[in-house]
Amino acid sequence: MSDVTLKAKWGQISLLFSANFLSLLGNGLSAIAIPWFVYDLTGNAVITATIAIAGQLPNIVVGLFSGPLIDKFSARTTSIFCDTVNAFAVLLIPLLYSVDLLDLALLGFLVFLSQVIDVPGQTAKSVMIPALIDREGLPRERVNGMNSLLETVADLLTPSMAGILISAFGATTVLILDSLSFLTALIIVSIGIKATRQQGAANTDRQPTKEVWKWMLSTPGILKLGLYDLIINTVAVSLLSLTLPVLANSNNKQAVWLGIWLTCFACGTTLTTLAYTFVGHRVSSLRLLQLTPIGQALGLALLLWMFNADWGGGNINTAAIVISVGMFVYGVNLGVGSVVDATVLQKLVPEDKRGTVFSSLRYTGVPLGLFLTGILLEQNNPTLLFTTFIALLTINSLLWLRGTPEICST
Repeated sequence: MSDVTLKAKWGQISLLFSANFLSLLGNGLSAIAIPWFVYDLTGNAVITATIAIAGQLPNIVVGLFSGPLIDKFSARTTSIFCDTVNAFAVLLIPLLYSVDLLDLALLGFLVFLSQVIDVPGQTAKSVMIPALIDREGLPRERVNGMNSLLETVADLLTPSMAGILISAFGATTVLILDSLSFLTALIIVSIGIKATRQQGAANTDRQPTKEVWKWMLSTPGILKLGLYDLIINTVAVSLLSLTLPVLANSNNKQAVWLGIWLTCFACGTTLTTLAYTFVGHRVSSLRLLQLTPIGQALGLALLLWMFNADWGGGNINTAAIVISVGMFVYGVNLGVGSVVDATVLQKLVPEDKRGTVFSSLRYTGVPLGLFLTGILLEQNNPTLLFTTFIALLTINSLLWLRGTPEICST
């Protein structure tokens, strides 16, 4: 195959990777900056959790209803619109704060608005990837591995960046960078990405939402993947966006260590995602779905041990190092589990159902997880919190004790 042909086949997906990377980079920065910003203002874990829930609550409502809109209006159009609104919603937080017009209610609304828009925006980019794979005849495991690798690189960069920027300039600087990332992403998609199919075709082929849900709930493999997604995201979002920032802040303002912990997590996801990119087609998807939740639970067991230890008397660095190891182990298993999940869904779900299926269940447990996390953190009960996380991940593994025909054939 000539270089020109290869460039044409990979050009569109490369631009989409760039846009997705910028959006994720901005999200990663604000995911650390907003909880830190709120906890600094209030000193209250429950209030911090409430603001975090305001950002995640749309994952239930919007996650359920944005999929049909993506199927109707096209993933490209949805991505452009959402990135535009998201950029301005995030930018308003530091602007209003700088002129003393930002209170907690308005902050909660802006975080809520940002997430309302971000859910369909990120889902739209996820839907665009398999469409481009199908159109250009690209290797699915490799493309998904590369996309997940970029996501983990964003995870790898943002913690250290956020920790340094928060320490040096404050959380508002991070939010401004977040807004700029969304503006750049929407320019890339609007100028560089062609529609994967004509709008008329999208409207003609689209099945009624009720029929898509009926198909999804009657297909055991799809339903299990939905539950698997729900548990993974409930634990991951509660851990990364609330638990670690609050525990780091309340233990001697460990902003730098927070960055190191999340960087170790990203190193783990990067390592396994890179491996899956090249050898994923040789490994059993079912076996990975069975084993990776247990690996995640083992990583969190180290955190359970250390956050119950005494951080005083010179033990801070030792405890923080062990937590870093735990986050690496957790990341190793979360990274490969997530990309396997995405690859299997792309193979099983037809294009006209992807918007609805991809956005259906995966974030519905996040608000409840954040609420319970905030209560347990305010009660200073990390033991019960991490025990709950570990129990949920164990359930995730048990889902696959008996394989389904759909999964076994992938």
